[in-house]
Amino acid sequence: MLPEQSHSHAAPGPRRGLRATAVLTLLCLPLSVAMPPAVSPPPRLVLWAWERPEDLRFLEGRAVDVAFLLATLDLSDEDEHLVPRRQPLRAPPGTALKATVRLQMLPESSLARIGPERLESLAMSLDALVRRRPDVTALQLDFDARASEYDAYVDLLQRLRARLPPGMPLSITGLASWCVPGSWIARAPVDEVVPQLFRMGPDGPVWRARFARGLPLPCSGSMGLAMDEWQPVPPGVSTLYLFNPRPWTPDAFAHAVAETRP
Repeated sequence: MLPEQSHSHAAPGPRRGLRATAVLTLLCLPLSVAMPPAVSPPPRLVLWAWERPEDLRFLEGRAVDVAFLLATLDLSDEDEHLVPRRQPLRAPPGTALKATVRLQMLPESSLARIGPERLESLAMSLDALVRRRPDVTALQLDFDARASEYDAYVDLLQRLRARLPPGMPLSITGLASWCVPGSWIARAPVDEVVPQLFRMGPDGPVWRARFARGLPLPCSGSMGLAMDEWQPVPPGVSTLYLFNPRPWTPDAFAHAVAETRP
């Protein structure tokens, strides 16, 4: 009988077990896979309909709102004159309508020189305009404000906020320069600030570059663009107001929709 030989290598059974354990361990390790960045949904569109005939019946079935010029309020230091909309506006039934009122200070006049009683009267007039239009879902004020008038506009907005029907959103348009930390509009009791990033003059490229990564508070969420000065929509914008220097058409609207799709 031959003597039993010694083997220096391990038996095959345990080695197979080690291999199986290693495979299971690798399967349980977290995978570091680069995931594509989340794509934000396109912003909700709001078409500005200024003082001209607008036939928007082609918006039937579209998820889009309309902000139409309801009236212009010409203001002086002593008096005011209401100019209602004169041009027809046609929109599909059920369209969410936002009433825009332009506050226009006449030359050599300033809201800063209007006293508390007249500011209260202005707030009352603006509230009455909205209450006469039960189809309106929000009120938007469009105005230019000098630094000397900031406090007066905050006062007016506070008085108006107290008078509006409960739940009625209050919006204002704004300049790009208002959308900076510490801006006066942080004191304004409004639900929405819509910076108009068009017709900004020679400083336009500076502001567009500044806001390319998003709009800061209190302007985040909404912005306004012009169809003839298009720019990429910054991230974080959920509501996009669009100004068209010409009457709206189905083709113009389709172009706007295409531009806002990711």
